[in-house]
Amino acid sequence: MVVAVKALSVIIALICCASAAAEPDRWTIDYGASRLGFTAEQAQAPFDGTFARFDADVRFDPGALNESRVKVSIDTASIATANKERDDILKGTGWFESDTFAQAEFSAREFLRTADGFEARGELRIRTVTAPTVVHFTMTETDGRLELHGTADLDRFAFGLGLGDWADTKWVGQSVHVVVTLIGSR
Repeated sequence: MVVAVKALSVIIALICCASAAAEPDRWTIDYGASRLGFTAEQAQAPFDGTFARFDADVRFDPGALNESRVKVSIDTASIATANKERDDILKGTGWFESDTFAQAEFSAREFLRTADGFEARGELRIRTVTAPTVVHFTMTETDGRLELHGTADLDRFAFGLGLGDWADTKWVGQSVHVVVTLIGSR
């Protein structure tokens, strides 16, 4: 009986400690100052693009990595590359298929400190394909202003993007370099 009471006391203490570890506050994102962009290649020439609309639920605190989390929903129809024909192709069949799959989503609950910043290890879902994705980033906080600058390198084939007629990498590069800038406050 004494052993059972002690064991129960330990379990209750562990539950209390676990619930005391609160997740960090949600950042208030300044979408006008933030950017979700990328660089890819067409006919072996680089081009830049952005997603004009996205929603970022960021709860990151460098002092609470285990409790931090992030979820970014991306409006795939908001893709813009300064070329309407290319934009329409990227929204269409075999690419983002924005009419059917309006949102892509990145979510992460694992964060690591690195020599030059942090890593967010999570998953990116585009259409029906979900793949592990690592975002390398730095974060600064000055007078209540938060800045997160991150990058990730993606393999479009891992997400089934641009197969068929677009699979030849001499026409469309295989790698996509993603650049994220989030500006906000707590």
